Amino acid sequence: RKHVSERKQKAHRTQVSSLPFLLLAMDHNQTERIAELKALRLHYRRIEKDDDADVFEFIGPKVPSATDDNPTRFAIVCKRHDLRITVTLPRDYPSQSPPIFKADALNACCRPIITSAHEDAIKELLDEQATYMPGMACIQTCLLVLDDLDLSSLDLGQPGRCRSIFKVDVVNNSKQFTKSLKNAANGNSCAYYYRTIECQNNAKFSFAVDPWRAVYVICDAPNKREAVDYMKTIRTDGSMDMDMLGKPGRIQLTVIEEFEMKPKVKNVNSTSSSPFEGYEYRTDNDLDELMNPFLATSAGV
Repeated sequence: RKHVSERKQKAHRTQVSSLPFLLLAMDHNQTERIAELKALRLHYRRIEKDDDADVFEFIGPKVPSATDDNPTRFAIVCKRHDLRITVTLPRDYPSQSPPIFKADALNACCRPIITSAHEDAIKELLDEQATYMPGMACIQTCLLVLDDLDLSSLDLGQPGRCRSIFKVDVVNNSKQFTKSLKNAANGNSCAYYYRTIECQNNAKFSFAVDPWRAVYVICDAPNKREAVDYMKTIRTDGSMDMDMLGKPGRIQLTVIEEFEMKPKVKNVNSTSSSPFEGYEYRTDNDLDELMNPFLATSAGV
């Protein structure tokens, strides 16, 4: 008991002794944020009379009143590009966290020019600049990229692509199935994940050829129309698989997800030499590792 008590006292002393350093870091961050905001205000006040000058808008709250749930924010209105850049200052900025940028079209009239893909690309550009200056007050330097911003040169990825994910409980003839699946994909990226079935002594699968179970299929189409056509083909093709008597037949499928992909998300099988690939999995954990990066929570708009 004496040793336990001594350990607790030592741990408590360590926590107490580290408290001043944490408070010092917090005070330093607060001082840095106040100084940077003052410098930004002064900079934009100096240029406000220039034509098409950017405008500083303080949103609040003031730095001493900021909390984790309600951090200090401000916006830069960039009239030249019809943009509003909102900047959030976490309480541990700049020592531990970078600033958080958000780009938005200035108003609805700008939407034909500034799309969501542009907004994401500009945010990524600003975030990238912040990574070059960890632990430093960097906002004004990051915003310099807006001076030479060329919307036409931004990497917007490939907007409009659509992903279809479905499950087939049982495939009787995997050779027939993969042949039909490849034809339906028509050159688009397609991956399938399957479990094998041992059926040597099972009369139910007497006509089966390398049967599979719990087959998951992911296919990426360049646009919504091709995605719809693909799923229509999958549902209506009368020779997608072979039935229990060895005759061509349709498959019974369950749609898992259909969604528009983020513009910069890579196609399934993007790292493979072939756009059409299959992968065997043995456990649910294996399947999660293979499929989770391609689900809507990670890849959807």
